[in-house]
Amino acid sequence: MRASRFLIVCASLAALAACDDSDVSSPSRPALAGVRYINALADTTSVDIRMVDQIEWSATANNLAFTGGTEHWPTEAKARHIRVFAFLSSNPTIDNVSKLLLDTTITFTANSKVTLLLTGSARARTVRFVTINDDPPAAAAGQIAVRAVNASTGVVDAYFVAAPTDPISGAPSAGGLGAEAASAYVTRSAGNVALRVTDRGSTTANASVAGPASPVGATGTLPAAGVNTAGSAFSVYYFPRGVAGSPQNAITTPSIVWFVDRVPTA
Repeated sequence: MRASRFLIVCASLAALAACDDSDVSSPSRPALAGVRYINALADTTSVDIRMVDQIEWSATANNLAFTGGTEHWPTEAKARHIRVFAFLSSNPTIDNVSKLLLDTTITFTANSKVTLLLTGSARARTVRFVTINDDPPAAAAGQIAVRAVNASTGVVDAYFVAAPTDPISGAPSAGGLGAEAASAYVTRSAGNVALRVTDRGSTTANASVAGPASPVGATGTLPAAGVNTAGSAFSVYYFPRGVAGSPQNAITTPSIVWFVDRVPTA
């Protein structure tokens, strides 16, 4: 049996080798964009996000929780048809009935990198995507790039400091940052970095989180993204508390999540 299978495989390979280029189609890679999903819906369950116009080269998110995000998916750059579904159960299974929250089309530009921030209110039926450009500036030797993104509904001040317990004083790194807005990237020396976020004009932090440090790699390996690794870039998202009486009711305070925008390559 094994010998006959081997002969069949050999015969198939020989047949392929006998074909010239005119007999075989050579698929080419389309123009691509990098697309990341981040879920800022504070009043519903986890969501599934699908590009429904085609299967290949399509960004996807499965069971994406509030404050969760994906990596940047290589996505064919053109107008893309996207749908967002929420499960009617907080413990989604294949047997659960899902609810369509959003049906939209977004056009992506080749060689760009973006986040689609899912925001609004499922209860008020105002769910939408906010498109945020994720192309950080080049970092000088020994530096990283960071920025704050406000995924809440209020205006905030953001402070990049060395540690989550550092005093809040002086001018904020991103002052008066509006709802669903991203600050400009700022560069800092690689090392300990944390973000503290306050209501506008306040010196009382609503949330404070240190940035992730990369592990020390073996000699000859590529570096991982981290606040201690020069060349890294991060978007640091500030999320509101969950909406009372919703599936996110247990999240009673605002939160901060660090997302990688650039992995150093050398």
